[in-house]
This record gives sequence, C-alpha cells and structure tokens, in this order.
Amino acid sequence: MSGSLSILIVDDNFSMATSLADVLAVKGYQVYPAHSGAEALKILGEHPVDILITDVIMSGMNGVALYRETKKNHPKLTTVFMTAYAADDLIQQGIKEGIRTVLNKPVDIDFLLSMLLAIGKNLE
Repeated sequence: MSGSLSILIVDDNFSMATSLADVLAVKGYQVYPAHSGAEALKILGEHPVDILITDVIMSGMNGVALYRETKKNHPKLTTVFMTAYAADDLIQQGIKEGIRTVLNKPVDIDFLLSMLLAIGKNLE
C-alpha cells in the first residue's frame, strides 16, 4: 500500500523535512520534501500528491495559510499538521477547516506509519 501513496512534507527546518522524507522513502512511499509554502505549492503543481504533512510555524507562509492555498486546487488533499510549539490558535484554525490530525515533534515514526496506513486504506 505504501508504494501507491505520495506524500509532500513541508518544514522550513531543512534537516527535519529531509530526514522525515528519507524515513518514509525507505518505507516505500513516494516523498517530496519542501522547505517553504511556496516550494510546496510548486511541487503540488508538478506532481500528484495524496498527503500533505506540513509544519505549522514556518517563516513566510505558515501551515494554515498553506493548507488554505492547497484547498483551492486540491480540495481532496489529506493534510496533517506537525509542530514543536504550542501554536494553539493556528492548530485550532486548521482543525476547524479540516486538518486530519496534528503530530507533535519530534514525530513518533511508528504512529506516523500507522496513520499513513489508515489514511491509505481510506483513499482506496
């Protein structure tokens, strides 16, 4: 199942985005790391993506703004927030607008893999 899902990971922390992308790629997912909201939107315009995993607090475009922008052209895109901060207002905005879940950093890889498996089954 993992090979059929494509995931866009967005985090302005370069090592976080690439490390998480590397782990998921080893597990068989097609993964696109991005380091800004603008880069994420470019990737979405060039590649089919099933799941967006985005940091909430980023310079430039935050996770909620990115989520809102992606919904314009990709309304069925499943989106997950991840954060290392107590960004309660932003997280609540995202949840009200349809964010799937919120992962705390450091990300629990076993939980993430279980979540991706469940999302994948729902997308079948």
